[in-house]
Amino acid sequence: MKKPQEVLKQAYKEAEKVNGKNQFAKFDTSIRQDIDLLIKNISENKSIVSALVTSLLKKIINPEQDIRLHRTDFNNGYSARSLDTEITTPFFKDKFPRYANKETSFLTLSTRERIKWTKKEGNALKIRNKALKESFLNVFENIEERKQDPNKYLVYIFARLIELTQKDNLAFKVISKQFDKIGTLNINLILKMLKEHFSLKHSSRLPVIAIYSIYEILILVFKRYQNKKLLPLQVHTSSDKHGYGDIEVYDNKGQPFEIVEIKHKIPLDKKLIFDVIKKTEKTKIDRYYILTTYKSGFESKEELEEVTKYTLQLKKQGGIDIIPNGIIPTLKYYLRFIDDYKLFIESYSNNLVKDAKNSTEVKPFHIRKWNNILEKYGLD
Repeated sequence: MKKPQEVLKQAYKEAEKVNGKNQFAKFDTSIRQDIDLLIKNISENKSIVSALVTSLLKKIINPEQDIRLHRTDFNNGYSARSLDTEITTPFFKDKFPRYANKETSFLTLSTRERIKWTKKEGNALKIRNKALKESFLNVFENIEERKQDPNKYLVYIFARLIELTQKDNLAFKVISKQFDKIGTLNINLILKMLKEHFSLKHSSRLPVIAIYSIYEILILVFKRYQNKKLLPLQVHTSSDKHGYGDIEVYDNKGQPFEIVEIKHKIPLDKKLIFDVIKKTEKTKIDRYYILTTYKSGFESKEELEEVTKYTLQLKKQGGIDIIPNGIIPTLKYYLRFIDDYKLFIESYSNNLVKDAKNSTEVKPFHIRKWNNILEKYGLD
């Protein structure tokens, strides 16, 4: 039996040659059509691609296995999740970190359910894009029923992922060239730049990165944060995400000290405060910020007054200090404490690129837009 790591390594080498010589056309049309659609939609469906790679890997190392039977509780099935966790996910983290799952691809509804990946039963898969579902199932049909070569599919997937990664990296490199060109900045200009950036589609991650970038600077100078540690940003979409919020500061005893949770286009209300209390009831947290990109912060003046009274009451009773606010007012307040605004712009830019390289929450078009904003506003 072939070693799985060697199979992936060899397929990757072949894929590099395919990409380098632009030999994509040598693969059968049926392979290209189905895989190209899966790769096109990988940002929203990376678990499907990873699960497919795991299945192809299993077929190569064990040709007798019907890879549509991806669970041990199927008759003659196997544990695709174990293979994915032990082999495929670490490989993706090494070669394609942006498209890697944190632990395994078999945590989403589309991959973990007890549904055989046959044409008939696979229609019940929780994949909203019907064309995507059809292409996913086509691969299994072609391999199991038409006896197509799984190695060709694997090489083609890797070749397209290498090509995609190279395109991503080009977008990421461009942004760093703008730092030396940044001219005079003030708080209002920075807020204008951020508002324009936040207005993009799929932008819920951007305000999180903006607040985190400010914390990176302030934690070094504020007495409040002496002997405190800012934890790295977690991937928003991890199925196994743990923690108390989007941004977390811990004390020197390893206990949560200050938490920031950010809501995207959701008005703040008393229910959200209840959720914070429930989430933190067994932990002594000094301060909890709940911030929103919703334009006015609260849906009504009455809601603002009710939440203000309630949070004050909680604090008087010796409970957690919950601070609800809008993103823009918070950014405006924090920016007042930064002496060199270029430090923030550089931190935000670097964190955008870092996040984009390690997850699909920040898209390449977010990076390109920020680069355009820097050119538009950041120059003298």
